Amino acid sequence: MSTQSIIPLLTKPPLSIAPAVSAPRVVDVFLHYLKAEGVRVIFGIPGGLLHPFFEAVERDPDLQLVVSKHEEGAAFMADGYSRAGRRLAVCAGTSGPGATNLVTGVACAFSDGVPLLVLSGQAASHALGKGAAQETTREDIDIVAMFRPVTKYSAMVTSPGAMAHHLRRALRLALTGRPGPVHLNVPVDIWEKPLEEQWFDPHTYRPETRTFDRVAVQRAAEVLLEAERPVILAGSGVAIAGAEEHLRTLAELLPARVATTPRGKGVFPENDPLSLGILGVAGHRDARDTIFGRDVDVLFTVGASLNETTTMNWTPRLRPSRALIQLDIEADRIGRNYPVDVPLVGDAQSILVELVYHAHRMMREGAFPHSKWSLARPLVRTHARYDDAAGRTSTAIPVSPARWRADLEEVLPEDAIIFSDIGGHMLFNMHNLCIRERQRFFINLGFGSMGHGTVAPIGAALAEPSRPVFAIVGDGCFTMNGMDLLTAAEFDVPVIWIVENNNMHGITWHASQVLSKGRPMAAARYRRPVEVASIARAMGLNAWVVDAPGKIQDAVREALRRGGPALIEVRVDGSISPPMGERTRSLAGFIES
Repeated sequence: MSTQSIIPLLTKPPLSIAPAVSAPRVVDVFLHYLKAEGVRVIFGIPGGLLHPFFEAVERDPDLQLVVSKHEEGAAFMADGYSRAGRRLAVCAGTSGPGATNLVTGVACAFSDGVPLLVLSGQAASHALGKGAAQETTREDIDIVAMFRPVTKYSAMVTSPGAMAHHLRRALRLALTGRPGPVHLNVPVDIWEKPLEEQWFDPHTYRPETRTFDRVAVQRAAEVLLEAERPVILAGSGVAIAGAEEHLRTLAELLPARVATTPRGKGVFPENDPLSLGILGVAGHRDARDTIFGRDVDVLFTVGASLNETTTMNWTPRLRPSRALIQLDIEADRIGRNYPVDVPLVGDAQSILVELVYHAHRMMREGAFPHSKWSLARPLVRTHARYDDAAGRTSTAIPVSPARWRADLEEVLPEDAIIFSDIGGHMLFNMHNLCIRERQRFFINLGFGSMGHGTVAPIGAALAEPSRPVFAIVGDGCFTMNGMDLLTAAEFDVPVIWIVENNNMHGITWHASQVLSKGRPMAAARYRRPVEVASIARAMGLNAWVVDAPGKIQDAVREALRRGGPALIEVRVDGSISPPMGERTRSLAGFIES
């Protein structure tokens, strides 16, 4: 997972470190380091114990302060900014509840390897331990300890002289190895104090982590060329490394058929002749039948942790007949759930480049790919590839969840960025929405927090202003975090939300029928319908209601034409179960054991 693809070093001279004063303040040095790392947007909610920081950000002409409606939303926005822009993002909240409200969003970033700098306020240093208002020190409510399990680094800055050391260490850890969030807690009185700092350019404190075992890579190249039925299973680590094109080059060279994990959806074009679709939760028949069948002799996993949602509760059917090759930047993830024959530890982009190089070298020396996939039956690329093929062409009203997604594919821009939230709609998104070349798909399936896919697209749109950004969410996610659509309206951020409204927590209601032997959980259904489009209009968004097949196309075209934030409410048949059969069996297995 390439750190270079996440955050390129600035090539222009460093920005001015401070205003026209005799010596820079701590906050001036802090912001200078952030700007040198490419930070231009900061998300958060101002508060008294972080006031000097927020005031300095607002006055800095090089920075934009985006004030969310909830600190969790600020963390989600920063997460979306980092995922889409592939660079460091920053979120901040004052002490006490401002800091604790950030934790869920930070946990999402930690689970999925997203680099964030998280900043929290603290009582003045001279008052620590005395019970100051919203004090969160070790003696009271230890906010540093709260963040420690969901960050790569969490520390309190106890003096002006320690700030640069802690900040450089935090940035180094956030942006090297497997990326992730880091947290600094700063007493309010420290920001304004003078600080004489010896400047470090980013490349002098952040080493590259592109090393790998060349012998192991050569062995992997040999095994892949000799494979008769090679399959690549690509995870979200491919996207973190910016290695999508390198993955495709290797797949076409062999040729190998390619499946993705649920989190890795879209890192390989799903309309490509070699694509098997998704393996795992809400996955596709081609991927299941191929990888869990008996034909695969070599399976190469790239940036995939082989967790429960991919492996269907760690089924032994995943094992290939000859060799499992696993590539990951973290050695601890290799061989964690399945025995590995050829381990590759390192950056996915660097290793894929090296693999292709060695494969070409061996072919020049007389070797040749043994793959027989070119002689096999071509994979299905029509509605028949989906479990509910009839649903994709259904003319029924209310509209089928599968049908409106088939309609949406007709008008999704070729460079669209698509976010999915968590719930029943997520399963339809993964199974029924075909992600093509140049389109990108994001879902926080590592931590699985509802609301992320509703708010993170705001950050993504700020990071990638030239690309259309869509959020496909459920009514439950909208009601949980939808107030931050006000932030999009306030800052005129052009996200198009598509809210699938079935007036229930769909995945809970449908799964409960299986887990409770046909008795669905009545509490999962709303007692009163939620008028999603009406709420959006009251927030200042353009809004449409789609209640029949063939109507979403015009709504999307009009939303794109108008620009700005918009919402399309799609009223669907809630009785149609999402494609979750394997997931419910997996849950049942956990409960039984």
